[in-house]
Amino acid sequence: MLRFADVVPSVDLLMGVKAVWGRSSECVMCFGGRGDAAAKDKAYFAQARSTAERAIKQPYLVTIGGGEQVPAELRGRVLELVRVTGVFGETVAFVRDPVLRARLAQWPVAVVLSEVYAIEGEPRLIEELGFEDRQILANAFDAVRRDDALIGELWKSLSDIAVRRRWEVRPLPGFRDPGKVQMFGSMYPQVAPSSTEGRRIREESSKLERDRTLARAVKDNNRRKNGGVIVCEACEFSDAESALFDAHHLEPLATGIRESRIDDFAVLCPTCHRWAHVKSGNILVPLAIYEIRAARMQAGLAVPKKELPQVVSE
Repeated sequence: MLRFADVVPSVDLLMGVKAVWGRSSECVMCFGGRGDAAAKDKAYFAQARSTAERAIKQPYLVTIGGGEQVPAELRGRVLELVRVTGVFGETVAFVRDPVLRARLAQWPVAVVLSEVYAIEGEPRLIEELGFEDRQILANAFDAVRRDDALIGELWKSLSDIAVRRRWEVRPLPGFRDPGKVQMFGSMYPQVAPSSTEGRRIREESSKLERDRTLARAVKDNNRRKNGGVIVCEACEFSDAESALFDAHHLEPLATGIRESRIDDFAVLCPTCHRWAHVKSGNILVPLAIYEIRAARMQAGLAVPKKELPQVVSE
């Protein structure tokens, strides 16, 4: 089980909290513009820029349901843990879904996220975490708010709660976290599939598979879940022999520097592993597990006819 403290081992890495109207459907965090909207000057991007700058040393923030548009059932609930990069710009440069773009029109500037985690049970601040009130959300509706005492209390109350990486909230295609503050207007930093780094993705992936410590831990975890055998997470081929399976990194290393944990991997048979990379059309954006299964079914290959997950943008 991955705990909150496994991802954020120190309160010093927690930037603060932000009130949101729902769960993430794309890897962005949006803010209102300031100053002259027509000029799109420095003041216009102030909130996004400030968040990007803080993210270099304090990359994580917690989202909590709040504001006029939040549904009643999410109000005051701690929803997600997200990792913020130093990349910021206009919301329309990062959001792909046209419906979501329209809904986010009043929040025209944004920072790019690299990781989104669901917090188990989405605990309520007052009723379940024991906060006296929602003061932690003061001034957090269009900015990231950090009250040191309250943030320390929040970190302690969440530290042992399970979190789950939301792999269905896909990173921007080909996005690479530059590890520094950068503003982008219509594009964002990418690793081109034809670049030297892009060509080395498969080599890096292969090295990871041969990393005995991490690969063994990933496969052992799969074995424990499946009664003593290892099962391909895409096609469900199973066998007791671990050498018949690969530890597949769900997000290629070239997208940015980060710590790798067991939950960052999927166990795949060699065929499904190759499908993940080759059939995606972009070496830096491998197919998701459910996409591998769907692609193989469409090709008429014998894989279990499971119900595929539906990814719905909010």
